[in-house]
Amino acid sequence: MGDTGVNTLKITLKSIGIDIKLLPDSWASWGTKFSIWPAHLVTACCGVEFAHTSAPGYDAERWGFLPIFGPRQTNAIVIEGTVTRKMAKVVKVAYEQMPYPKFVIAMGSCAMEGGVFWNSYHVVRVSDIVPVDAWVMGCPPTPEAVIRAIRMVQDKIEGKEVKPNIRPSQFDLTKLKPDKPQRPPNPPHRIEFELIKDINVCKPMPNVKWELGQKLVDGFKSTLGNGAKNAVVRNVNDLCITLDGASRLKEAVESAFKLGFDHVKSINVIDLINAGVFRMEYVLGSYMNKELMPVLLTIYFDVPRDEAKVPSIIDLYPGADYQERELYDLFGVWFEGNPWMGSNFLLDPDTPVKYPLRKEYRIPSLKGVVVER
Repeated sequence: MGDTGVNTLKITLKSIGIDIKLLPDSWASWGTKFSIWPAHLVTACCGVEFAHTSAPGYDAERWGFLPIFGPRQTNAIVIEGTVTRKMAKVVKVAYEQMPYPKFVIAMGSCAMEGGVFWNSYHVVRVSDIVPVDAWVMGCPPTPEAVIRAIRMVQDKIEGKEVKPNIRPSQFDLTKLKPDKPQRPPNPPHRIEFELIKDINVCKPMPNVKWELGQKLVDGFKSTLGNGAKNAVVRNVNDLCITLDGASRLKEAVESAFKLGFDHVKSINVIDLINAGVFRMEYVLGSYMNKELMPVLLTIYFDVPRDEAKVPSIIDLYPGADYQERELYDLFGVWFEGNPWMGSNFLLDPDTPVKYPLRKEYRIPSLKGVVVER
């Protein structure tokens, strides 16, 4: 079965060098046409439309199109949406495991040329990874469009000419007379760094009467002392603390944990490039304390951009591990005590990209993502 063509169901007797066909070409094509069993690779939101295609409303199995569980048992793959550099390896490995003859359908604008992520640091076109037999346009593409792609692949199997199902209307542009002279749109331009040097993130809302909030704020002030530059009630169910540096983080989260804030909702970075600092933002909440369930506690502090080191809090809040590793990947913040520091998490381990969400980062090349028109 070494040949890669469609109509090649034959064996070769090596001893005498004779090809013996197992089936006539027409039978082989007919069988292949109605047994396209794709291993669908859900890389993004196009997977929802693919599910509709196979659901009872459209029933793509009428055309012999039946999703199956793995690439080694199938002859087709449907790539559903955005493919990142990290997922490109998965796509390639899945494709190489498929037996011949094999076919690829790529769904959505993101798979075609990046879609809304056309200028991302981490998105590639599917056609740069594997050969594509049919494209499904749209964001998201409709189930009808997916079925049309299936029919195009079937026509290709039978050796028919594959024609686009959309033909643009023809106009004689010399006869068109616009009412007003039309100016072409401005070309894309880079947005330079904003001149913001600081953001007042811990500002109290005037005339807020919330007894529990004020009690909590007073408790933090008492515990942290001079370590808390600011502690205020921003609004009902919204507390804010600004620390005097990363060294007081452990003390602050331990105090919050004792009060009943039992989990981390998010850890974020505000890149204040003109001030030369990262503003770290920790948002804590409570699942177990009924009184604190609606309350959000936000902790802020600044660290230098060129030496962004922060104590890890995974010993107290294990759920912070994912977010700490993410911020190391994207901003280069080093969380001391987290054993995963120094290795990529979201980014591909082999990628040359470093800290792509820092404001000074520039995409080195858009080759393979943007298609010139």
